[in-house]
Amino acid sequence: MGPARHPVTRFGVGMTDEDGWPRARSPRADRDRGRRSLTASEAAALIGVSVATIRGWADQGRLPSHRTVGGHRRFELDELRLWLENRGAPAPESRRLRPTPQEIPACPRLARELNSRTEAIIDRVLAGYDAEVPTPLPPPSPPAMRRLALRFVRVVASGLESGRPGATAGRAELAGLRGGLQGPSGARVLVEHTRVAAAVLLEAEAARSEGVAIEDLAMPALHAVIDHAQAAVARGFEQAHSLRSPLPPGPPAAH
Repeated sequence: MGPARHPVTRFGVGMTDEDGWPRARSPRADRDRGRRSLTASEAAALIGVSVATIRGWADQGRLPSHRTVGGHRRFELDELRLWLENRGAPAPESRRLRPTPQEIPACPRLARELNSRTEAIIDRVLAGYDAEVPTPLPPPSPPAMRRLALRFVRVVASGLESGRPGATAGRAELAGLRGGLQGPSGARVLVEHTRVAAAVLLEAEAARSEGVAIEDLAMPALHAVIDHAQAAVARGFEQAHSLRSPLPPGPPAAH
């Protein structure tokens, strides 16, 4: 018997949380779709300087940045890419593993069902760890795994409901980038997303076995959406590792 189901709040298409993952749609969210913001520490790891240097350059207007509504400084990945390129330093590339189709058969019924089973999916992921079975990386804390799983389910459900899994690929790519910026330990981002993807598939199969009404192409569509998300995470991780060479010494020239 699979994990117990728990009712959860439903998340719709285009919804984004404080980290930029899909949540409630608004005109501002539509304008900001596709933007990928980094914190000061993430920008520092990307460029290869200290957080203090990053903040100093931003305060002096030498490094592009903006403030959130809450007053937190953020750095846009595309702007940092251009900034690095202008100084002859390696910059992250927006690469695709292959040209991917942006449309699949929309499956809103399966999307709603997975959203309603979010807690069951999280239970499956957490139950997959056992102290008697060693893993290549230390298991994450339950709260950290819960956050990752919740975000992944939102992205998958959004892709299923809209039929456009590429629309949220940038968010998954950013998750991989952030993991890669953590160094060797960041490989956990690939492992943990794989565990969540497996739990999502198991829960979808359970729903079908229970006779839940879902679309005829729901399972192939789900595999395609997960492929998009996992490929994006891998791209972000690869980009981060290509960036871990320090910037040549000396502050940038002001413009």
